[in-house]
Formats: sequence, C-alpha cells, structure tokens
Amino acid sequence: MAKFKTPEEIKKHKVQQRRRKALMYSFMALFVFSVAFLIVQSVEHFIIPKEPRQTDLLQKPNKNITKQSESWNGFDDEVQKTINLDYYLPELAMVQVAENGRVPINYFDDAIFVGDSLADGFKVYAGNLNLAETGAIYITKPSLSPKSFLQPGVQIDVGAGPIDPWATIQQRNPKKVYVTLGTNALMAMSPEELIDSYYPFIKKLKENAPQAIIYVTTITPVAAFKSSKEPRLSYERIYQSNKLIAKMCRDEGLSLINLYDVLKSDSGYLREDISYSDGIHLTPEGYGEWFNYLTTHTVYDPNVAYA
Repeated sequence: MAKFKTPEEIKKHKVQQRRRKALMYSFMALFVFSVAFLIVQSVEHFIIPKEPRQTDLLQKPNKNITKQSESWNGFDDEVQKTINLDYYLPELAMVQVAENGRVPINYFDDAIFVGDSLADGFKVYAGNLNLAETGAIYITKPSLSPKSFLQPGVQIDVGAGPIDPWATIQQRNPKKVYVTLGTNALMAMSPEELIDSYYPFIKKLKENAPQAIIYVTTITPVAAFKSSKEPRLSYERIYQSNKLIAKMCRDEGLSLINLYDVLKSDSGYLREDISYSDGIHLTPEGYGEWFNYLTTHTVYDPNVAYA
C-alpha cells in the first residue's frame, strides 16, 4: 500500500525531479559540446590547410635575396622571434648614418673613394670641394659595378694607367672607404642580381681594408625623363635596389649614406636644379650638396673635432 504524502511532500518531490532532470540535461549538453569541439579541432588540424599568418609571411625566405646574417641588434629579442630579419627589407632611414657635427676637411686624409662615374665626380671636382687639400685617393671610373672588382686579375685605369685596385687598397690601409656603385649594374641586371654581386665585393673589401669604416652610398635617383626612357632605371627598380643595399649594410655592419633621399624631389626623381643634362649625373652644385652631406653624416669618433 502506497505511503500517503501530504501536498507539501508532493510539491517538494516534483521540485527535486525537475532539478535532477535539469542537471542531467546539463551534463548531456556539456558532453555533446565537448565531442563537437574535439571533432572540429581534429578536422582543422588534419584536413583544412591553415591560412598563413602575417608573421609566417615575414619569415618565409625570399629565394631572390641572399641570406647573410643571423640577427640584427636594431630589434630586441622579442621582435626577432616574430620577424625573420634575414629577409626583412628595412626602410633607408632605419639604417642610414645619423647626422653629427661637421667634420674638418682632414677627416678625408685617409679615405678612398671607390665607384663608378658618379663617384668619379669627386675626383673631377676635388678642387671645388677642397678635397684636393686632403690625402684622399680615388679608385673610380665610369661603368664600374661590384662585378668589375671581382674579375680575376682585375686592373682598373683610374687616369694614370691600370692599377690593381685591391693591392692599392691594401697598401693605403684606409680608415674610411666611400663606395658608390649600382647605377651601371642596374642597366645589366635585376636588383636581386645586383645585391648578390655586392655581398662578395664587400667581403673582399673588408679583407683588404680591415680597419676602415665602410660607407656605402645608395643609388642616386635619376631624372623623370630618364626614368621614362630607360625602364631599367625606373623609380621602382632604384628604390628596391636601395632597400636591398640598406639590408646589406644592416647585415654586414656597414654605414649607409642615404644620398637617395637627399637628391630626390618630392616625386622621387632627381631634382632638376642639380641634374646634369643626361638625367643621371650631377652638376657641381649637386656634388656640393653630396659632399656637404658626407661632412655632416659620419660614424661618431670621439677623436674627431666636430664643428
């Protein structure tokens, strides 16, 4: 015989049943959700290919750029974990030599200028620039490129007959070397091919001038009309080459002379007021601006009497 229950007991019993059902449904829902989550995760992991993250894209090697270094102290360790700096192309301003006080003219007594026809202008206008008063020497000639210096038994006629450039650099043992190369090379190769020839040139230069500060000049802009006539000297190719040169300076501990930003107009082309008629070379006033930049952008030396 069933036990008699009061209305209060019946009501309490029903409440307990509802609670038990709610708890049971909660456990069932949690179980179903957990199973579904595991299934989704398994499908994403084993079947659906992952979208590359931005950091993955930065870390993906560019086969067209030569890998040269393991790290760069310009970023802290946390950033280096995110960005693979071997393939990161810096902006020119991130690498360029900072402005210091003006150095005296004797700063260039132990300097060598190396390069193409643009660098040759320093020899041509040495008297105008007061460089003739210094002991600076010039291994400069039109049409030179980094590859020119890497030929077996290379001899370069710099005005007084052929010389061995590497033997000359060794004998001189310079404390500063100013390198200006690239414009001629771009006429024959891509920016990536240019930089691939630049690295071994720099390596050999370091071997032959171990005590020198190596200043590397960016490729100078060309006039707008020259760029339109000669696609190999387009704004895009010159700018890309300069970013690769900036990366090389960062990798190799070189000092970047950012002449590109000094000589360009707002549109990115060589300024008309300092452009020679061919749209590539500079007027005497242009060399004056160039040399003025060199005297105020040097690696700091506590032994130099800055003005």
